[in-house]
Amino acid sequence: MGRGKVFPASEARSLLNPLRRLVQSPTRTVAALGLPQADRVLELGCGPGFFSPAIVAATNGTVVLFDVQHEMLQMATGRAVSPRTTAVRGDGAVLPFAGNAFDVVFVATVLGEIPDRDGCLREVRRVLRAGGTLAIAETRRDSDFVPITSLQPSVEPHGFVLRGRHGLRWQYVACFDAV
Repeated sequence: MGRGKVFPASEARSLLNPLRRLVQSPTRTVAALGLPQADRVLELGCGPGFFSPAIVAATNGTVVLFDVQHEMLQMATGRAVSPRTTAVRGDGAVLPFAGNAFDVVFVATVLGEIPDRDGCLREVRRVLRAGGTLAIAETRRDSDFVPITSLQPSVEPHGFVLRGRHGLRWQYVACFDAV
């Protein structure tokens, strides 16, 4: 597909392939976030909702599914059916939310697709409350894979500190605290 390109909604069903769960389990990935029961969670770049049902199941709080493509949001909301779930369409570098609106922001295999990565990280920090968590999941299977050695120095200047990493170098969840 090529680096830096938005994954086409026409191919979204491939992201929901059940075999993907063997390599990148939504339940294990979301468990690494340590979601408290009352969080307001933003899933930035939710795509067709591979992780969305696990996020909704892990919290009693509200979950906002956010994506640039309307078709992806339709699929995600169909998979994460809950009165606590809202879908919002927009650009990851210009988030339409108030400051300090979220306790957790989860970004899975999408940061490499956002042309203005610094703008996105600034916006994430703006909408994330102090002490909140930015969790970024990456897998080498993604053409836009961001290695942890590149991720940490690009995230931390925006007001985050790495709390920990779960997984391997080629497939991980990195959790950052907003300071």
